[in-house]
Amino acid sequence: MKLQIRAFFFNAKTDYLPYYKNFKIEIDEDDSLEELLPLIKEKNRFFNYPDENLYFRVNSLVTDGKIKIKDVVAKLGSELTIEPTTKYRATEHLIINDDDFEESYKILEPYCTQEDRDYYNKFYGQHYASATFEYNKHYIGDAILILAAHLIYNKNPHREEILRAITCDNGLWDAEYEENMLIPQDYSGTINMLKELAPAPEDINRVSDFGVRVYKDRDLSSEDVIGVAFYYGKRDCKEIYQLPQEVIEKGYKEVKFDHSHKSCGKALEESNEKLALLKAGRVLADAYDSGAGLLVAKKEYIDYFKKNIGKIEKVLNRDILINLVDIDNFSV
Repeated sequence: MKLQIRAFFFNAKTDYLPYYKNFKIEIDEDDSLEELLPLIKEKNRFFNYPDENLYFRVNSLVTDGKIKIKDVVAKLGSELTIEPTTKYRATEHLIINDDDFEESYKILEPYCTQEDRDYYNKFYGQHYASATFEYNKHYIGDAILILAAHLIYNKNPHREEILRAITCDNGLWDAEYEENMLIPQDYSGTINMLKELAPAPEDINRVSDFGVRVYKDRDLSSEDVIGVAFYYGKRDCKEIYQLPQEVIEKGYKEVKFDHSHKSCGKALEESNEKLALLKAGRVLADAYDSGAGLLVAKKEYIDYFKKNIGKIEKVLNRDILINLVDIDNFSV
């Protein structure tokens, strides 16, 4: 099987900025993904990767190397971008400084047995797949929250101490679970359960609405071809999947953008408003900057965006002049 590989290169000792190199690789479809890495190294001897905890990103999704090439291609295609689990902690290509994984464990270490530690280690990849790191590099990670739920489920006698520990700064109230693993593992219910059990946040990090813009539709009639973007949210919205072809047939242009399936912060609105607005802003700005004049989504998302558009612009320090329409009121 022929693959087009775009690989991440960065050596903290010699490089100022990371860069990418392209390779054409032939590999058996029944080989595992980890067998791809030595083939890249054969073509460039400087390329390096971990001997232990071999996790990395393929087209932005975190995985270990056990999955077969044919399964990766079936899901992602034959053009693959290989990167470290977290670029800002990269030290040598796919090798990272993972001290933060150990630091997060220390939060709950006093309440854990060796068996619990072994359980935590299983979520090394999940830790670095945590979406919140994109907005808060000091976040404790989803893995330690999964461990906390495990301890509570198994009736650890220190339940209240565990809940207090994970609601530290950069902790539970910054968490909004997103599926960023190549092999899906949904822990959104686990994190929501912890939020129901934990004491309410004392500081919601509110953003003032003084002087901010109130949402108003723009006149798009003068535009030759209106770009329409569809926001699906964390979970698939089947109603929206039926619309793009209709839009194209009516002379509109479908605009695809990277954050169409990313969380928009709605679940964080009552625990960390500033972070919620940053996430919402990332979605809207990505759609707008990709060429959309109109964004279509489920009503719950559109109402959230419209209500907060002024504060979103304030947090981002920029205008986002995009029209927002819920799916029930959108017609082509």
